[in-house]
Amino acid sequence: MSGFGGGGGGRGGGRGGRGRGRGGRGGGYHQRQDNMSGGPDGPPPKFKPCRNFTQTGACPQGHNCSFHHVVQLHASIDASTQQQNQQQQQHKNNYNNNRGGYNQQNRMAAISSVSVWQTNDNLIKIFTGSHDGFWRLWDTANGKFVKEFEHNMSGKVETLEVASNFLFCGFEGTCMALPNVEVGMIHAWNLSAPNNPPLEFHMHHLAPYAHASAVSIVKVVAGDKILSGDRRGVIRVWQFQTDKFVLMNTLHGHVGEIAGLTAVDNMLWSAAATDQTIRLWDLSKDGECQHVIPADTQNNTNTPQQAPNVGGTSNGHTGAITSLLPFKSSAGSFVLSSSLDGTVKAWNSSDGSCVHTETHGAGVITMALSADQKNHPILLVGLETGNIMVRNVMQTPNAPAFCLLFSLSSKYTAGHSGACRTIREGPAATFYSGGDDGKLLVWQLTGDLGL
Repeated sequence: MSGFGGGGGGRGGGRGGRGRGRGGRGGGYHQRQDNMSGGPDGPPPKFKPCRNFTQTGACPQGHNCSFHHVVQLHASIDASTQQQNQQQQQHKNNYNNNRGGYNQQNRMAAISSVSVWQTNDNLIKIFTGSHDGFWRLWDTANGKFVKEFEHNMSGKVETLEVASNFLFCGFEGTCMALPNVEVGMIHAWNLSAPNNPPLEFHMHHLAPYAHASAVSIVKVVAGDKILSGDRRGVIRVWQFQTDKFVLMNTLHGHVGEIAGLTAVDNMLWSAAATDQTIRLWDLSKDGECQHVIPADTQNNTNTPQQAPNVGGTSNGHTGAITSLLPFKSSAGSFVLSSSLDGTVKAWNSSDGSCVHTETHGAGVITMALSADQKNHPILLVGLETGNIMVRNVMQTPNAPAFCLLFSLSSKYTAGHSGACRTIREGPAATFYSGGDDGKLLVWQLTGDLGL
């Protein structure tokens, strides 16, 4: 691939990222005092990963190791650059009130987004977006993780999404019509013809930008609908027509940054960080808002605008909501939500009732669904502390639903030294995480998780 066209300057080639992490001292956890359970009073994890095996893929104790060989860090890649303005290191999403030391100590621009591209030749390539204004493409051939290309968007890259053979990039930038004002932009590259200029999302021919404020999220649903949200709570629905993306609808109701978007059947689920609410919109009725799940619905009366209290508990989040994730199983259809209140909640997508809540002892920033080597569904949870918690999703004969399998920590095994900002699942039980430390970490679940 020679490069990507338009939309800013791009540089091909480049040095490959750093390879496998260095082996740690000792075999794993030793007299650990930090909270590695599901919450302050939660049960302990099912496994304690061996530090040597996690970092190097080998353990001198072999089968006699007291710890578990269940996960491996294949690479730790410097996927960003140093932040020029140290004051910009503070997490600018104003919903983050859980101030941690990592914000002050971090010197690299955060990795805001990771997306996986499986090419027509069945090769796996990784896109990363960063607050240094670049997205980068990484070639995973032979486990080398070489930087193949980088593209300067001249504004913070907030979100990347690969779908329908397009790369969608949401970022904060300027346009020719408003050269002195930053607006929300979305560019889309056709990965079948990457040298062509990207397609740009425009609200109107007199408003050649996607949003009036920074784009915080872009999602593709049903194969042809593109959903986007911004920092002021506006949601837009787009569709590809002929040779461009056309604005089909604009949804108002949220206050503050849109942090989660997903669709289940004809219902669009959205979550805003600042107002701590989840809204359900009926896409078959021109995006009419059908339900609102506020921070606490336990004592609310059931009105057409509020989710009914049916089954389970009905408490919403008490902190900023950070992501939404759909999940379907034989037990039904659900939407998972995460929050800086430290919880992940499971909602019945048919009636909006909360059926399960799991605590994590720290703010949850990101989630992804993956699968282990035996194809059991696995939930990956990224925390403000930089830790990653790994849970099963479905109840099995050997584990309850949402059982904490193990945790990953830079202190005891391997992990991010700043907040884990994004996680994305990959093939063959791999997953990729990006953090405020500017690193892309490449993981793989390797052992039998006993599910």
